Amino acid sequence: MANSDRFTEREIRIARVLRPLDTKPMSRQQAEMAGKLLGLHWTSVYRLRQRFLADPVASSIVQRARGPKPGGNRVNARAEQIIDDVLRRWVPKQRELAHPLLDTWMEVRRRCLLAAVMAPGRNTVARRMSEHRDAQAALLATDPSAQTAPGHFLASAPLEIVQIDHTQADVEVVDEWFRRSMGRPWVSVAIDIATRCVVAIYVAMERPNAGTVALLLSRVALAKEAWLATIGVEVDWPMYGLPKTLHLDNAAEFKSRALRMGCAQYGIELMYRPVGRPQFGGHIERMNRTLMQRLKGLPGTTGNSTVGRKARESADRAALSLKEFERWLTLEVAQRYHNSAHRGLMAATPASAWATLAQTRPPRLLPPGPDEALRFLVRFMPTASRTIQGDGLTLFHIRYWHPIFVAWRISHRSVVVRYHPEDLSRIFVSKDGKEYLEARYADVRRPPISLWEQRAACRILKAQGKPEISEPLIFAAIDKQRQIVATARQVTKRARRHNDGRKRPPNGQPWSPPAQPQPSGSEVDYSRPVEPFPVEIWETPWHKR
Repeated sequence: MANSDRFTEREIRIARVLRPLDTKPMSRQQAEMAGKLLGLHWTSVYRLRQRFLADPVASSIVQRARGPKPGGNRVNARAEQIIDDVLRRWVPKQRELAHPLLDTWMEVRRRCLLAAVMAPGRNTVARRMSEHRDAQAALLATDPSAQTAPGHFLASAPLEIVQIDHTQADVEVVDEWFRRSMGRPWVSVAIDIATRCVVAIYVAMERPNAGTVALLLSRVALAKEAWLATIGVEVDWPMYGLPKTLHLDNAAEFKSRALRMGCAQYGIELMYRPVGRPQFGGHIERMNRTLMQRLKGLPGTTGNSTVGRKARESADRAALSLKEFERWLTLEVAQRYHNSAHRGLMAATPASAWATLAQTRPPRLLPPGPDEALRFLVRFMPTASRTIQGDGLTLFHIRYWHPIFVAWRISHRSVVVRYHPEDLSRIFVSKDGKEYLEARYADVRRPPISLWEQRAACRILKAQGKPEISEPLIFAAIDKQRQIVATARQVTKRARRHNDGRKRPPNGQPWSPPAQPQPSGSEVDYSRPVEPFPVEIWETPWHKR
């Protein structure tokens, strides 16, 4: 509402008194007389007259509201910079804030304290957060990507766009020997946008990393017969080849140097979603949701919500080992999902869509050759930089050796090392980053170990207070762990044989042998006849039958 519409009878009365005074200087006597007529102090008359002379209308002397003016800012300029920096840079980097407003305000206060600036109040930070969200929303609306509905890509050929993501399965798995819960495994999935086919899966207990992405991409690019034979599943899964574009989120493993270098080698483009906008990965997010819905019928399911998770007793009901879960998931994807009608394909199946499109626009495949599969995997393995020393190359406290190291040591140049997280018995070393050669343990007597075992051994050694971690200590610790597992397997086998046909103890409770009868204090009376046990009574002696 305009000021001209907000004046009242008070302003009209003041204007009637001030208007006859004209523009001539007003004396104090006139001001005191006007103050008596208006019920104001004479100094207030001077201020009102100054405003009235600037605009001689009644609305110009409307009484102003007390407090700060709208649009005014009483926060220190340096504090404003700190708030802006926290909202633009610090907040987006936080994966999850338990209390967004409180955590943001505490970060602003911490920075203001370091800068010796008066910190703003909590309400001020809340207003700045609201203004920042509104500004971000306005920018997103003008983004060119907003012109297309999320999840809609123009992919008309197999492997033209492949989306990859990880999710933690809503089911707990057990170890193979003790059948006790190990937790929830991670599932990595790659889906082809044009045909909705799942072109690869990878299941592991460790959090996804650069090695996980390398193994998943190797299953995308290579035929799956060898892998299916390894896990013991017979199913038709013909979807493989080199993708043209990988559509990824902004996780660290998707921005690793190994992935960027490997994709550059094979002409694979990388496309990332906008930060904090999962709807732009709608296909893979929906695929993960579909798989998690299918897990609800498995033993040990946890559900997709934490509400009531303890009451489900998932750990006690878990029954599938990691390998068994991988076989089940493989059949679920390759046999059931690929051959089911898909709404996004106009009721066609993903398998039929792949067969149709692959005939006209076949996917790009790796060059033929016996070593191409290994070469592809090596290109995507995690990388490290090392220098050759007199005793070879050291990685993860383990020495490796190759005869060429004698010549490479003279140049004193760093070499590029690629390693397989599941098998550290060999590494791949390159002097120029193009051609790689295989180097193995310097001590060939060492057994193959995984990076997970190496890190677990290092944690044990540090907990024991070892001053230095060396290769012999690491392998000694791993050997002891494996001996404990081997002994436990034997004990478990004996316990199973002993408890065959009996009720087993609840999951999570150690097995204990049955209690032995305590000998009585009285002596045996040999004059009494022997009373046989029921198992010793026969209906007819076998030699009289």
